[in-house]
Amino acid sequence: MFDSVQLFNERLKEHILLINRYLRYIFNGHFAIAILFGIVTLAIYYQKWLANLSPDFPAGIVIAIVFGVVVFYNPIQTFLKEPDKVFLIAKENEMGSYFRRSLVYNYLVQLYLVILAIAVMTPLISATFPAKNKWDYIYLFSLLFILKAWNLLSHWWMLSVTNTVILYLDKILRFFMSVIFFYFFIVDNYLFVVILFVFMLITFNNNYMLARKKASLSWEKLIENDEHRLAVFYRFVSQFANVPQTFKRLKKRKFLAQIIERIVPFQHQTTFDYLYRLTFIRSGDYLNLFVRLSFIGMLIIFFVPNRWVVLLLGLLFIYLTAFQMVTLYHHYRTNIWIKLYPVKNSYRVQSFINLLVQLTFIQTVIFALMMLIVKDVGTFFLMLAGGSLFNYVFHYSYVKRKISKF
Repeated sequence: MFDSVQLFNERLKEHILLINRYLRYIFNGHFAIAILFGIVTLAIYYQKWLANLSPDFPAGIVIAIVFGVVVFYNPIQTFLKEPDKVFLIAKENEMGSYFRRSLVYNYLVQLYLVILAIAVMTPLISATFPAKNKWDYIYLFSLLFILKAWNLLSHWWMLSVTNTVILYLDKILRFFMSVIFFYFFIVDNYLFVVILFVFMLITFNNNYMLARKKASLSWEKLIENDEHRLAVFYRFVSQFANVPQTFKRLKKRKFLAQIIERIVPFQHQTTFDYLYRLTFIRSGDYLNLFVRLSFIGMLIIFFVPNRWVVLLLGLLFIYLTAFQMVTLYHHYRTNIWIKLYPVKNSYRVQSFINLLVQLTFIQTVIFALMMLIVKDVGTFFLMLAGGSLFNYVFHYSYVKRKISKF
């Protein structure tokens, strides 16, 4: 007899064992030390920044945006697999307990983001809104948990909707409603808080009714989302350990692909130059990771006043970016056709090193220009020198030696 609860427990246990197996490799290395150093440094300067905070700083808007993003971000993992859309779809009417437990799991796991946001924003709230008492904080934090659940359930119901216009409108509406709700609560405008809460209930009911009209779940979308999340996790872990599981999710990005086709010469020795650059812009989250870490690094450079700490943090983000880009070399590990290319392995290694050197140089220049804007010319040249030195030593010593083994 089919038991959806037992199936969920087995899938959850399998997932936890998988995560634990690979997390040991991540948090035993120098990557964890670098992350810890960055967190401690940012915490120290965050306190100093709060002590000298300008009265004109839009704290209410910043707090509302942070809380709004935290409650809006709700990736759902259901532990479904590719064969399930053949073997389990017939049992969809009996899968209610399975999906209810998966939603509870996702909610509890994602609460760490809420707790992190509370830990980061509470000092800013107390510094800019000193009149707030403990009950104000209790109500605010309770609303964070409630709106997190509201967004999660709304997102779950909208997974059954296939109309992309409705999906995008729902996401935009829920995001802005969350941000505006927290802003009015922070500034003690409770009339608009109540009005927005009523609108949220209406949106909640509308999403539920839209989901009820659908005959079945979108199994393909649920499975694709799970595979994508695993692909991101495996690609990150592959830098620390051998990961046999690989998934590939491509994005066309025609404009960037056309630029690559024009700038890379059509020559035998540039085969892997073309392949790795195209993979960087089209596969998975390599380009997104590069842009995201560069943007965060720029924000830190803007807010941290000490030039030497800024230089260290700039180099730290360059290291974090370059370190995670190394996984791109193993992107085709399970593809036998790559091994049949009549191209020397030395060309492959050199093409990959050249790409990473160019990316690191671009990021170094971005950080240096940011320092020139907010700091001085001396910090600009120090960043260029430090980033260039790291670029050469890291890639031509550590990375080249590591990938040459494969």
